[in-house]
Amino acid sequence: MVRRNEILGIVLGIIILVLIHGLTLTALVFLSSYLPFFNRNYNFFFIPASIGLWQIVYAIPLIFLMKIKQQWGLMKGVIICAVLTALLNGGCWILLVVPR
Repeated sequence: MVRRNEILGIVLGIIILVLIHGLTLTALVFLSSYLPFFNRNYNFFFIPASIGLWQIVYAIPLIFLMKIKQQWGLMKGVIICAVLTALLNGGCWILLVVPR
């Protein structure tokens, strides 16, 4: 029974971080006209590729919060989703930066 609750916590942690990623991307798209770098030369296309950098702001404090509250399943889910996001983000940056 404990294993099932931990798996549910992991899935909920992944869903929580995916929702926060979506909210962050939405906020960055709406704020891109006010940010000087994203405002010119179609640089707003870099917003989805920069989510790995922005997740440092909210993923690490969320992990520490889950650790303090001893919600290990949620913490594992958040860590899994953060690592997958960082790996996918790294792949996007390699595709954008490396010349062909």
